[in-house]
Order: sequence, then structure tokens, then C-alpha cells
Amino acid sequence: MTESAALDALPVQPAKNRLLITLIVDTSSSMNEAGRITELNTALRKWRDELQRNDYVRQHGEIALITFGKDHVRAIDPSGRTRDPAAEPYVPVTRFNPPDLEAGGVTPMIEGIQHAFKLLAVRRQQLRATYPLANRPLVYLITDGVPTDATGHASDDWQRFAGVIRQQEAGKHLLFFAFGVAGAQEDVLAGLAPRAWHLLRNAEFNEVLRMVSTSIEAATAADAHNEPADTIYHKVEENLAKRDRIERWMREQG
Repeated sequence: MTESAALDALPVQPAKNRLLITLIVDTSSSMNEAGRITELNTALRKWRDELQRNDYVRQHGEIALITFGKDHVRAIDPSGRTRDPAAEPYVPVTRFNPPDLEAGGVTPMIEGIQHAFKLLAVRRQQLRATYPLANRPLVYLITDGVPTDATGHASDDWQRFAGVIRQQEAGKHLLFFAFGVAGAQEDVLAGLAPRAWHLLRNAEFNEVLRMVSTSIEAATAADAHNEPADTIYHKVEENLAKRDRIERWMREQG
């Protein structure tokens, strides 16, 4: 039996322990610039391997992949078995094998987030029919642009939707992170995720997905379930700062 088959054969973990991870990824036409879409695809494959090395995530994690841009808003099959819209938006992390994404079109960012929230709400309800969830779902926005309307003009819908995100956080329904690379606007990221946004000047998608991994560690800590969202966001920042100090020390040591 291959390692992949062995992982797929693991018994299903109790619903209450599931960790729902939702990636909302920009695939608008600007992602074709400077090879960003290629960098993103490479980073997703590397991150897949990193997730498999995390015992907790491998046993309890489910993941969904939502794109906005090419073909408007889509729930991509995260197992990569079909390019049709995903019949099951969430699959076990052991089956995460994202297809190569393509870029094109405008940037319906808020519609992408809204669609992700709807899919997440359905999956949460399915799992909570058995037990309350022990882990707060994690939602990650990754973008290189600003929200647009159907004609490609900048839209300020994100200002109104930010309040929806705050309500979801306050109700302990999810944690929301916003990551931007070159081309993203700071005010949009900060408005959508005031305590959990990062802007990288280059197409450093590997760095974005490393930040995602760091946030998972903080969000699945034993005491995280009952903590306010801001407390968890603060711990994520502490963990990122600690990691940066360690990496800087290692570089200095040669």
C-alpha cells in the first residue's frame, strides 16, 4: 500500500475534532503578471506536503479551495480529481492535491468570500449535527489585487462586508486572515482583517503559506477554542515574530 493510500485508509476522526481550512485565492488576470499564478501553484503543492507532515492536521483537517477571477467564483475540487465545480467542497487534507490554477478576468473578491462563507456554514452545520466543533474554522484570503465589480472597476463592497466578518469572529464562528502580495491594497487587507493581515511586496506565496501554517498552530492550541479572536490573532503574531528571530539567528550563524 502506498503512503497516500495508507493515509486515506485512516479511520474518520470524530466530527467535533475536525479542523476546517478554507483557502480563498485570487485568480484574476493580474495573477498572470510576473509569473504570480505559477508561483502560487508551486506554493500550493509545497504547502500540501507541509500539511501532510503535521500529524494533527493530517488526522483532523478538511480543506476547501475557492477561487475568484477566472470563471468568476468557483469551488475548485481540492483533490484535483476533476476540473468541474466541486461536488464536495471540503475534502480530508490527506486528499488535498490542488490542480494547476489559471488566471483571467476581473476580481470579484467579496463574492468569493461570500461564497466561501456559505460553503463553510453548510459544512459546519453538517458536522455540528453530531457534536459542537472543538476547532474554530480558519479562512484565508490570498490576493494580489483590489475588489472589482463585473466591469472590472474598483468596488467598495468590502467596506460593508467587513462588518459581516467581525460578527462571525465575535460569535467564534471562524478566524479570518488576509494576505496580499504585490498589487494588493493595504487598506482593503486591513479593513477585512484588522488584526490578521499581511502585505508582502513580492509574489512570495511560499511565505504566505508558511504564515498560514503558523496560524494553524495557534488556532488549534488546547486553549484556543474559548479565546476571543483577537487573542488568537495576537498569538499568531507572536509565533511569527519568534519564527523570524530564529531564522535570522540561523542566518547569522552561517
